[in-house]
Amino acid sequence: MRYVRLIGSILLALVCALCLLIAMADDSEIASLEPHHPTTDLPLVASRLHAAQSYVRDVRASDVIATATAGFRERIRHESPAASPTP
Repeated sequence: MRYVRLIGSILLALVCALCLLIAMADDSEIASLEPHHPTTDLPLVASRLHAAQSYVRDVRASDVIATATAGFRERIRHESPAASPTP
């Protein structure tokens, strides 16, 4: 029973990933899909993965971290005392 759940969850993850790739596709790419020929999905998946890789490559991790922590850093600057006491 444990293996059935494992296989089911793997299949569910693959189907969800394929649905996300199709949802991000252009209209021309969706028009080329044929439900009775699953091999038509491969060019779509390849183009979407390439687009995702180029997006990740363009966005730098330091920019994402700086944007995510900007509000937190601003809040710390406002709440910290002007001069810290020295012992």
